[in-house]
Amino acid sequence: MAGQVLYSEIVTDHRERMLNLKKYYPFFKLSEVSFSWFQEGKYDNLDMGYILMAVLRFFIEENNFKERDVTYAKYAVFMEGCLRRDFGIVLDEENLRILVDYIFDKLKNDGKPFTFEYYDPAQKQKKMSRIKLLESRIEDGTVYYSISSDAIEFYLDTKEIKDESKITVEQLLLEKMIRSNNFSGGTQVIKRINEEVKRLWYRRDKVLDLLGSDVFAGVEEYRNFVDTGIKWFDEEQRLFVRNKELIEAALRRAKDAKIGGDAESFYKAGNEIYKLDTELKVAMNNHSELLKACTQLSVRADEIVRKAKVSRFKKSFDHRRMLEKLVSSGDPTMLIYLVKPLFAPNVRRSFDIAKVDDILSYRPDEKEKAESVSKAEQQQIVFKDEEDEKRMSSNFKTLIRIMLDMLAEKKEITLREFDERARQLIGRALETNGDYYVFLVHLAGQSEFLVKEIAAMTDDIIEIEAGHSEDIEFAPGAYVTDFTMRVKNGNQKS
Repeated sequence: MAGQVLYSEIVTDHRERMLNLKKYYPFFKLSEVSFSWFQEGKYDNLDMGYILMAVLRFFIEENNFKERDVTYAKYAVFMEGCLRRDFGIVLDEENLRILVDYIFDKLKNDGKPFTFEYYDPAQKQKKMSRIKLLESRIEDGTVYYSISSDAIEFYLDTKEIKDESKITVEQLLLEKMIRSNNFSGGTQVIKRINEEVKRLWYRRDKVLDLLGSDVFAGVEEYRNFVDTGIKWFDEEQRLFVRNKELIEAALRRAKDAKIGGDAESFYKAGNEIYKLDTELKVAMNNHSELLKACTQLSVRADEIVRKAKVSRFKKSFDHRRMLEKLVSSGDPTMLIYLVKPLFAPNVRRSFDIAKVDDILSYRPDEKEKAESVSKAEQQQIVFKDEEDEKRMSSNFKTLIRIMLDMLAEKKEITLREFDERARQLIGRALETNGDYYVFLVHLAGQSEFLVKEIAAMTDDIIEIEAGHSEDIEFAPGAYVTDFTMRVKNGNQKS
């Protein structure tokens, strides 16, 4: 039994450990970037590791907290300010633009994903995993950049973001994973959310215990708990609801796949979605219970503080004991504290200050409004990602058909030849088609692939060899290095 556990720890679990490590790989790869060879080393004091962390935080702020798209112009403004503020870089506009462009190319890895190689002892072969820090999309001729889910997860592992709650940031990561259909990764994120909820429960109990033993220290800890633990509850609840809606939409798409005849895809994705949905329901329930407990803590804290204030004043005065103190002290001037109140009694009625706390802490019961249900027939909703998948599938099939026709004529073609043929057949619309660039980037990152898996057109394996240094510009600012494609098994179907 011990031998099986040891085997699982060393061999079976090795792949999972390597995949967990891959999110750190780009940071250390970029940390090796030296500016000593750029512009004759005059920017050698720049630290690429610090710059990377600053850019990731900038993208989290813009993409997730403020829900705004990031263009290159926005990034450039941020980076110019960062270079001036943190490194004292003062340059003219042209040289500053060149430096900012150089840094951005390094962060994007020149448009290619970072490749992380590792050995899989279970399958006894080397594996390659790819990771991107920044993702891009083209919309209406404008390129928008966003942070990847792996980059968000890496940033969370390095240090907790103090300006926002950890649950909020984890839910932003969860949303990104659901949209990218990474349901198993989303389940792990929800488990971390549950751990954070448990930690807040522990802090809440600690505050309550401290209030019972030391009011002053308890009040200080309570204020700190409010500022760092429960002030974001409304935002967290809103994100829970949004992610629940995304999961329900993913489940509907999986059921549609089953109805369409793709039962295997349904059972594979459906099982992961159900697990994710179950974990999210547990997290939402735990979070709601925590909210109730923190509300009770607020009321309890007010009661303890009020009692502590009242207990510091005596409700009765012992004249006999006071007289004994006067006699023992031999100081007749102390008689003024005994006699003066008797000559000036307060007969005016006043409002009890303690009642002010009761008014401020009063929380009326929130009554839920009945939801009005419309009998109108609901329209069929088509989601944006479904439209994108349908469009990309159609475009990819067209491009693969062109490739297969060329390979039927000639067993080996270059990327430039393929591009020329595609432009002849499709026309100028190809230049503004973002799917075309995505298709080429996907090919550039492969060594070989089965066309059957993409378009169900052939059983052949298309082998791709990158051996040319020439960069081909397919659209303004979009480059792909030339490569060669050939048929590995001559078994094509016309």
